[in-house]
Amino acid sequence: MTDITAGPTPPPGPPARPARTPTMREIVAAWPLSVRLGLKMALLAVLALCYGLPLALIADTVNDRSRLLESARAEITSSWGHAQTLLGPLLLVPHDSVRGRDEALILPDQLSIDVALKPQIRHRGMFEAVVYTSEVKLSGRFRWQEREGEGIGAITRLRFSGARLMLAAGDLRALRIASATIDGVPLTFEPATRGPEMVVAERRRKAAIDAAIAGLDAARLADGVRFEISFTINGSERIAFEPAGNQTEVKVSAPWADPGFFGPFRPIRQSIGVDRFDADWQVSILGRGFGNAGTSADGSSATLIKRLADSAFGVNLVQPVTPYRGVDRMLKYGLLTVGCVFALYLAFEIGGRARLHPVQYALSGAAMALFPLLLLSAGEHLGFVAAYTLAAASVVAQTAWYTWHATRQRKFTILFATGSAALFAYLYLLLQAENWSLLGGSLALFAALTGLMYATRNIGRAGNS
Repeated sequence: MTDITAGPTPPPGPPARPARTPTMREIVAAWPLSVRLGLKMALLAVLALCYGLPLALIADTVNDRSRLLESARAEITSSWGHAQTLLGPLLLVPHDSVRGRDEALILPDQLSIDVALKPQIRHRGMFEAVVYTSEVKLSGRFRWQEREGEGIGAITRLRFSGARLMLAAGDLRALRIASATIDGVPLTFEPATRGPEMVVAERRRKAAIDAAIAGLDAARLADGVRFEISFTINGSERIAFEPAGNQTEVKVSAPWADPGFFGPFRPIRQSIGVDRFDADWQVSILGRGFGNAGTSADGSSATLIKRLADSAFGVNLVQPVTPYRGVDRMLKYGLLTVGCVFALYLAFEIGGRARLHPVQYALSGAAMALFPLLLLSAGEHLGFVAAYTLAAASVVAQTAWYTWHATRQRKFTILFATGSAALFAYLYLLLQAENWSLLGGSLALFAALTGLMYATRNIGRAGNS
């Protein structure tokens, strides 16, 4: 019997949709945090190592620019005057020997050198070099007495009629002698043509001049023969002196704020002000540790010349700091800056505040790897300190802006910008404190690792897998 109260049969519904295939992002999101974190850390490690290539290319660029700087400085100094090493005056006296004719070398008994430097900066394009004009006054005394059975007089008889006074330096092209006398008698210097090889054999001494001495004899030399020589000479970067006298006194003054003293003898007095320095040296025959005469007959004169060269001392005119050394040292921390950015991002992800794509990691890391190149290019024009400040501020602003748009998290963006700025400030301190750079870099790595360990301390526990 049909139920007349039943309603009409409902129409069939739409066919059931097939199950949707989950995307790779959804599949990965469903993985436990420990698995996702392990894979991401492995990917980031590979990515960080990839930044070694652009950092190496930047290092090559730094080396190229350094070579250009040295080439520009070489061009400037080649036309003005090279670094000077002053030797003399020396007394050269011919003598007879079993070989025939040889030359005896006698050093001054007293030698006083007074130098006034006038430095200036010369430019070649964007590069610069320090050059100077020096006003030099040499004064002192030769004193030598032949004694039977010792010294040069025991070897052979000296022929004082052929004695010469010799000066040597690194570059004599810009030498201008104002006056030269010995015992009040004027001297006329000429390029040394007879036997200068012994004097200029050392690489710092490239040229020598000499002057004939009239009327010199053993009696005058025993009483003491005084000399006075004044000249100006151009040079660059540094000036050095060889302690030729039994008692050598050197005084140097210059309107330069950053002198660098070098050599086995340090100034006994020095005064370094805001815009000038003064320095005095005193070296005795006991301090330098060798005698005051030799002869080519037995090779003792050549030995004497070499020992004088080894005893050279002087002052460097320290040049304005170039960015190349600072950038080269900064490159050693290149992977550290990239790693710190990755660590901040990773810690934020672990906290569950946001999800960051590997591309976002890569671009923020690239900004950090680009920092040394910005520092190099700006440093050539602005100086290292201003360039470092500008490059660091640019990178921090760029990465903070990118982080804000990637996460939309104001708190994390502020934290990221503060951490990045603190990192650059810390690295600047390391670059300035060279002796502490290894310790400082190690502590920075230790701190970054500690922070990452703290952020991942709960991974793997129940409820955090």
